[in-house]
Amino acid sequence: MTLAIGISGISGRIGQRLFALINEDDDCNVKNGLISKSSKYRIEDLNVNVSNSCGKSDIWIDFSTPKAFEKVLSHCIETRTPLVTGTTGLSKKHYKEIENAAQHIGILWASNFAISINLIQHLLSRYTQLQPSTVKITETHHIHKKDKPSGTAITLARSIKPHGILKKIDDDCFLLDDINILSIRESEVAGIHDIEIINESESISISHNAKTPKIFAQGAINVAKWLVNQNTGFYTMNDYIESLS
Repeated sequence: MTLAIGISGISGRIGQRLFALINEDDDCNVKNGLISKSSKYRIEDLNVNVSNSCGKSDIWIDFSTPKAFEKVLSHCIETRTPLVTGTTGLSKKHYKEIENAAQHIGILWASNFAISINLIQHLLSRYTQLQPSTVKITETHHIHKKDKPSGTAITLARSIKPHGILKKIDDDCFLLDDINILSIRESEVAGIHDIEIINESESISISHNAKTPKIFAQGAINVAKWLVNQNTGFYTMNDYIESLS
């Protein structure tokens, strides 16, 4: 059976890549696309409903804005449709809504859908528990990215300090507990995260360079194929990765 997918943010950088990849995949198709009222984006000559409202799909994938996220989340709860979301810049209120939604649907939120980033999270968590260290994270993204710091940088920092409070030092510098985060916006960079770990015994440098946004889109599609077969609940990338072993 072909999986019918709705894409929230279909006109965006990840949304357009999702659309292209799904159209090359025999196991799924794009049934609906959500765009803003002001968007001029249209898909012609294809059997896809693109509008500023949500249509029925087997599952929705959301890479949009916090406002659009609210709309697609409400639709998914109402129609009992699973949701995969990678929208960043969400508030505490939004995360609480995700927790509440998990009582009704299968939902997975992640700041990054690259398996490698999630393995780095695990490494950071384990290492810093065993060896207290000073950590600095530098994230570099394209000039169109609005949120600072990146959701991935925050997630990496919280793998070390789960309850750390994010504080803004200036436009590009942030602190999460005692972890320094530097944000750089440059050209069309898909996403680079450099992590420096320093203690009295050693220093470790980890660098992840996403060469193309395609890695995030394909990761979200893979997760969607998995999530649609799960029970209601709030899932993480770690749940998905463990299912692969």
